[in-house]
Amino acid sequence: RHGDVFLGGGVRAGRSHGDGRGEALTPAAPDPSVMLVRQAPTAWSGRRYCGRSDPPLSAAGRALADAVAADLAPGLPDAVHLITSPRRRALATATAIVAALGPRWTGTLEIDDRWAEADMGLADGRTFDELVSLAPELAARLAAGPTSIDWPRGETGIVFTARVEAAWRSLVEAPDRSVVVISHGGPIRLAIALATGVRPDAIAVPAPGAAVRIEVPVGAA
Repeated sequence: RHGDVFLGGGVRAGRSHGDGRGEALTPAAPDPSVMLVRQAPTAWSGRRYCGRSDPPLSAAGRALADAVAADLAPGLPDAVHLITSPRRRALATATAIVAALGPRWTGTLEIDDRWAEADMGLADGRTFDELVSLAPELAARLAAGPTSIDWPRGETGIVFTARVEAAWRSLVEAPDRSVVVISHGGPIRLAIALATGVRPDAIAVPAPGAAVRIEVPVGAA
């Protein structure tokens, strides 16, 4: 299922119906959930750092976006609320989900800048090998694997963390609807950490097209 990972209890026991002679229990309605979907790949994916730059989906990316959307749509409610990063690679992935939902969809699509990838400044559009020559200190820090990076000419780790935390908090403080967020590797990794209490550097960056569902119990905030 395109890398889906489910966090939290999925089905809670409900009341049985009938005379109790072996009928299946009716599952209780699940808590509202947040589905985090990483945008499908571009020609830069796995090759060049991509923050504020805005390359379109590659042909393979468009095909994967359609496949992921077709896989996710049957399990989404009619009124699901979609939130997307403003980058066109995320918007194109969100558009594929809307198309897969079809005319039954009665929800809304919101563009939220807080779910954009980090502004990688000097690194944006460059390969790691290019950074080794151009900015060896940054390359060494990236190779060491920390998740909080102060990008030269870009965004600081503190600013990036603060905006993603604010975006996540706005979801869990009003968990009265199911939401799909279409974003990028960095924000999704941090959101998973916020939801689970696991250190961000202990969480693998989700692959392009991966989906992670997190149940948000009412009153979690």
